[in-house]
This record gives sequence, structure tokens and C-alpha cells, in this order.
Amino acid sequence: MENLSKGLMDTEAAKILGLSPQTLRNMRSKGKGPVYYKIGRAVRYLPDDIIKFREQRRIQTQDMILND
Repeated sequence: MENLSKGLMDTEAAKILGLSPQTLRNMRSKGKGPVYYKIGRAVRYLPDDIIKFREQRRIQTQDMILND
């Protein structure tokens, strides 16, 4: 894995999210994916942004609410 201070490559970020790299790229091009930054042609994701994106999509079902 690349040095985390430089951010994650799309292949690494996609793996964490359980997506294919191409799906993540498609989401990015549509403005629907996680926050990223771009330096030159390099696209990078911060690990915290990937985790935040994943957590924002967490869905709590009614069963989970009733069992708490």
C-alpha cells in the first residue's frame, strides 16, 4: 500500500469500499463518490474520507431499532 500521507489510490479506496476501481471512477466522474483530491493527474483519497463516506451510507433497519 502506498504511503498513507500521500493518500490512497483509487484501487485501494475501492477495495475498502467493496467496489471495483472502475465503479469508484464512474462515481467520481458523476460527482457522487467520496471526497478526493487531485495533484496533477494523480487522484488520491484520504483514509478518513473513505471511512466517512462508507459510514454516511449506513442504513439502520427497523429491526435494529426495535432490538436496541
